[in-house]
Amino acid sequence: FKLGNIGFSFCVFPTQVCPNIITRSQWGAAAFIGSPSYLSLPVPYLFIHHTYQPSKPCTTFDQCASDMRSMQHYHQQTNGWSDIGYSFVAGSDGNLYEGRGWNWVGAHTYGYNSKGYGVSFIGDYTSTLPIKSVMDMVRYDFTSCAVNGGRLSSSYSLYGHRQATSTDCPGNSFYLEIQTWERYQSYLP
Repeated sequence: FKLGNIGFSFCVFPTQVCPNIITRSQWGAAAFIGSPSYLSLPVPYLFIHHTYQPSKPCTTFDQCASDMRSMQHYHQQTNGWSDIGYSFVAGSDGNLYEGRGWNWVGAHTYGYNSKGYGVSFIGDYTSTLPIKSVMDMVRYDFTSCAVNGGRLSSSYSLYGHRQATSTDCPGNSFYLEIQTWERYQSYLP
């Protein structure tokens, strides 16, 4: 089963700007293993991650696409997952990369995969931050696009991955940053 270009056409709204989303076919994704499960939309949660590995931010399409293929291979072959775990992945080239996309349950936040999107930033943000323009792309453009498109609840809550499980993700520096974002919640139900 291939997820194909699901999500790309969704990002074109006449009254708003959505971030540039690089589809699975554009970054060279392998096929989904098995059959994906649909998300029940709109979802109430958005979880922020960092990839940790690759640890360096990607700054070109070629590098980001290569990182996406590498992560997908690791998630499928080492973790035994059906696909890359994240819903979307932000690259420092200014693009958002489709992982599982808008419509499919991910493997990003144990216990919440069917209730939210997982957006990861390529890089290790333990002691540094992603570039501001990329953070703003997710913080403002992605969330606006998702809410206005009926994919993310208008009353959504935002969390760091570490709030759901024992992990350092999305890195100490980045976690402090997302605590300043409008929809951040300190308590995860």
